[in-house]
Amino acid sequence: MANPCNQLSLAIKAGDHPKVTEILDSGLQVATPGHFLLATQKKDYATLKLFLSHGWDINTDIDSLVPSALVYAFEDVELLDWFLDHGADPNKESRIRDCTPLSYAVMEAPFNIVKYLFENGGQLKRGQLLHYAAMRRKDDSYEVLQFIYNEDPDYNELQINKLLDEGTSHHLMNYRSGLGTPLHYAASSGSVDMVSFLLDKGAAHRLDPYHRSPIGYAVYYGHYEVEQVLKARMTLGAGSA
Repeated sequence: MANPCNQLSLAIKAGDHPKVTEILDSGLQVATPGHFLLATQKKDYATLKLFLSHGWDINTDIDSLVPSALVYAFEDVELLDWFLDHGADPNKESRIRDCTPLSYAVMEAPFNIVKYLFENGGQLKRGQLLHYAAMRRKDDSYEVLQFIYNEDPDYNELQINKLLDEGTSHHLMNYRSGLGTPLHYAASSGSVDMVSFLLDKGAAHRLDPYHRSPIGYAVYYGHYEVEQVLKARMTLGAGSA
């Protein structure tokens, strides 16, 4: 007997909508997040609509870290609009950490998409956005970090020296995962601008759970200029103490 899970994958790949309908009519339990993701990546709106009409939750986790298929819609505004129009939540938290589709956008998506998600329900106080902005590795990383911080400076001032997940329900589970502060992540990126910005906003030289400092991150990743900036600020701070 043919495996219905495999049959569904083949039908989605082939764009065989009658076959997709037939399989889903037999019961939604055969469908997996991987199937919905496949249809998303193919931008197959007909199949996506079939999933939703059969009761699929558009905010279903893709896996323990990826909160929903919305994460895979950032490179296509039409697809992104479709997801948002059908109830996709940019603030949906992943299973094992306070990480949302907006967190992924802040870390990886085009800047205009980050702004667009804020205009369509994205919330600053969900998803540890300052941390994920500091993880960004694009030419506009500094601008995105500034944007996120300036959305609510008072709130971000309270987050700037927290380890990732600190103060959330996931903290104990993830504590030994080498979690850092925004300054750790900015130091590992090699961006002098990001590091200087965070220092100007009050970022401290806190150690991560493995007793690694932001300077240690800069040294490890070979970012000499960042290392010098951090050391100079430490010296300045010690001199004024």
